Amino acid sequence: GTIIALQLDDCRQVFQVKSGHWSTYGCTGADPPWVEYHRPLLLGEGGEVQPGEPYVVRLSIDRTRAEVVLSVNGAVLRPRSGGPGGPDGVIIDVCQPSGGGGSGGGAEPFGIGAESGSSVARVCSSGARGAQGQYARPPLALKVVEVAAWPTSTLEVRQLSLMAPAGFWQRLVDDAPWPARASHALVALPDGGLLLLGGLGSEGLLNDVWRWSPQMCTLLPDIDLAVAARYELECSFACQPSPQYGQWKQLPDAPWAPRQEHAAIWTSVGLIVMGGRTATGFENDVWRWTSAGAFCSLAWQGQWELSTPAAAWPPRHGHSIVGFTPSGSKYPETILLIGGFGGEPEHEHVERQPLEFPIKSRGDMWCGNQALGNFSTWSQLAPFGPYTDRSQAGAVVAPSMGPFSLLFFGGYDTSSRFVVDLWRWTGENATADCKVEEIL
Repeated sequence: GTIIALQLDDCRQVFQVKSGHWSTYGCTGADPPWVEYHRPLLLGEGGEVQPGEPYVVRLSIDRTRAEVVLSVNGAVLRPRSGGPGGPDGVIIDVCQPSGGGGSGGGAEPFGIGAESGSSVARVCSSGARGAQGQYARPPLALKVVEVAAWPTSTLEVRQLSLMAPAGFWQRLVDDAPWPARASHALVALPDGGLLLLGGLGSEGLLNDVWRWSPQMCTLLPDIDLAVAARYELECSFACQPSPQYGQWKQLPDAPWAPRQEHAAIWTSVGLIVMGGRTATGFENDVWRWTSAGAFCSLAWQGQWELSTPAAAWPPRHGHSIVGFTPSGSKYPETILLIGGFGGEPEHEHVERQPLEFPIKSRGDMWCGNQALGNFSTWSQLAPFGPYTDRSQAGAVVAPSMGPFSLLFFGGYDTSSRFVVDLWRWTGENATADCKVEEIL
């Protein structure tokens, strides 16, 4: 017989070959995985294992469905009791401790296999209890893979590999302390923190500011880091590192009007916030936020400065921005602004002269530089582009394509239709200073 055990969170899920058939059983608690008082769940119909034959065994973990699928030589071995519409693999569920949850409130050391007539192999986890005293579903983090054979058997492992996707998602907090919102701005800070600014919430437009730090500062030092992430950081208490979950701290509201679909970026002179849509219309103001001083100090909470109440570009929201970092600098010193939707407010009465900047989708490109009044002065690089005018498009710097290159894609066009094209823009050295050369 052969055993393959997966350490998932605090428990093992064991897959074994015994008498030529595959089976599985769940968490064994403190017992080793070869204890035989479990009721295993049989896997697969037919296809008995023949001694001496090579087999390719694959175990796949689906965290979304909380399922482990076993396949042998490319054939999936489904639970025999699952029925035609049952799962392909073994559902890894959380067992609820009986009689008050065992000693110390942790998981009881059960040795439980599948319930009779069920394809669910229950696994006890020592994860945190939920609001109703039940254990939350574990994230199924794979910690250890064990391969063993019975003392009277011989096992030859010719290749053992662990494959994983390039990345995966994990929910860090289900209820952050800041109000729910959309169309906000989020910027990474040099100290590893984040700054959340404004947006549209259930009560209307917002101008609040929240700062996330990889720290946990709370009255209860022994609280679980994941639980603490749901509460606001308390500067009056001792802190400890929490690089994965951290905590949010609400800073004083910004002096600019509450808004949505504004743009924000960290630069060599601090955080720059540009434009957006307010309750009175579209904006083309530019604000700068700087922060200094010790953690949680008044200076750390930052201060705002108005760079210009009305930049040269027409008022707008849903615009795209990118920042270029020159050689020898850590942060961007040049910002390019592209597209968006907006313009001047409509007149309340008929005018002979049309508006210089009517409300519409735009495809223009503007350039600002920190040396030009901390982004208070802007130059138009192009009144329009070869692409259709659009808003809410994506833009990202593409340094592998050139020192002043960017990719511009997607968004809404002038008819509010989705756009699926992709464009590359390549600038020159003059782009760093926002220079526009006239060709006669």
